[in-house]
Amino acid sequence: MDIMTSNPELSLVILALIDSTSIGTLIIPLLLLLRGRREVIAKVIIYLLVLAGFYWVIGVLLRSGLLLIDPRIFEHRFFRISGVVLGVVMIIWALTYRTDAQKEADARKKNGALKKTEGTNSAQTPVATEQLPRRLHSRLATALDTRTGLIALALFAGLLELPTMLPYLAAVGVMQSTGWGTGVQLLALIGYCLVMIVPALVLVAARALAGERIENWMRKLGEKAARYAQETLGWVVGIGGYLLIRACLSGQDLQSLFN
Repeated sequence: MDIMTSNPELSLVILALIDSTSIGTLIIPLLLLLRGRREVIAKVIIYLLVLAGFYWVIGVLLRSGLLLIDPRIFEHRFFRISGVVLGVVMIIWALTYRTDAQKEADARKKNGALKKTEGTNSAQTPVATEQLPRRLHSRLATALDTRTGLIALALFAGLLELPTMLPYLAAVGVMQSTGWGTGVQLLALIGYCLVMIVPALVLVAARALAGERIENWMRKLGEKAARYAQETLGWVVGIGGYLLIRACLSGQDLQSLFN
């Protein structure tokens, strides 16, 4: 039984939680929280709401077809076959994808120089930001100074994540396949965007309640989140490849498509 069609609500929650682990929805809020104490709480909430609003607007545009190719294009055999091939390539790429840390570890193993204690001290920084796009580094330092800078940071982070919004694309497809009315779909988009920022809001609440007592823990979490940020790309592309293949094969099997 296909979970995407039999349980659309559960599918949307799962996809939203996948989206909640991105740089914009988790890592940047963490880094902002570590730049201050209670005075940054409201500002980080504003950042998250602006980012969620940006996602909602993109979802409305996707649903209306303004940001998508006409779906009738997939009625043509050429585009169906091209989509299947592209989906397979995406899955293969995702399965063979290696982060920079994994590549470095493999290189050390091949050179016979891998040691248990090597790299641990040098890899730890107050807040690991090496996985963030360079253009975000300068904006993080000034985002908390003004509300305009904060909003600009949220919109900028959303724009940078547009190419990897595969879970969101899948979510829009799930909503459209359910047969829900326009109003229900728009409300579902709001729910999706709110669920997407729930993990970051939990961190905001923890920071507000515990203050400095959890600062070290949050710092370690920020380091781990930044270190594994690249890994998100691998499985997001893999999921996108599966969903693309599924869309192209809708109503057809491989034999009837290629013969």
